[in-house]
Amino acid sequence: MLALVPWYAREARRRPAHLSAGDAAVLALLGLLGIALFSFCLTAGVKMSNASNGSLLTNSQPIFTTLLAPLIINEEFTPLRLVGALLGLAGVALIVTGGRLSAALFRQEYFLGNLVLTGGAVAISVYTVLLKRFVIRFGGLIPTFLTMLAGSLFLAAAVLATGSWRELAALSPAGWLLALYVGVVGYKLLIPVFGILLGFFLLAERPALPTLLGAAVVVGAVLLIQRTAGEQNRRNPAS
Repeated sequence: MLALVPWYAREARRRPAHLSAGDAAVLALLGLLGIALFSFCLTAGVKMSNASNGSLLTNSQPIFTTLLAPLIINEEFTPLRLVGALLGLAGVALIVTGGRLSAALFRQEYFLGNLVLTGGAVAISVYTVLLKRFVIRFGGLIPTFLTMLAGSLFLAAAVLATGSWRELAALSPAGWLLALYVGVVGYKLLIPVFGILLGFFLLAERPALPTLLGAAVVVGAVLLIQRTAGEQNRRNPAS
């Protein structure tokens, strides 16, 4: 969020946003949903699962956004995007269940963590869909920054309430640099790939075949969805 402050200040001077009290309240709730809850699901889910699944499932957000947008804001739903979303759901299911479609999946090691990670992806998808009307009115930067600010405040309150600030105080300089890197640098589609590779080399994680297959399906589905969305936006710039 701090990395966006100079751009936010510049945009606020150039294009002042006249937010009503209702707008501010909705943006705060979206920050709670898409920033605070998503961050909690990511952190808790990775603790109960692994880094590879965390990178894959939290970045399946475009799949859920594609499915939810027509239901929430009546966004156009093309057949090709539907195919991509359904393929993506199949990939997510493979990762979450580890390929076990029987009662045994409830006893598998990462099942609960994978569900929490998927919940985080759904939360940020709903956030993305509901944020769209503010983006249309105020541009992308201002509402995004304000929801990040609200979400950060919710997270800060949770850290103070739970005493987790002690862990922050104990971070080494390398730990702070890593936190800065995570907060500023994002590769989006490459995150799942690097997540699996770094999990393999640094954490000795060995993804099972269903997870690798699910990963390929999820990445392919996200690429398909984003490609079709880009084509749709070029045809309908105002949508």
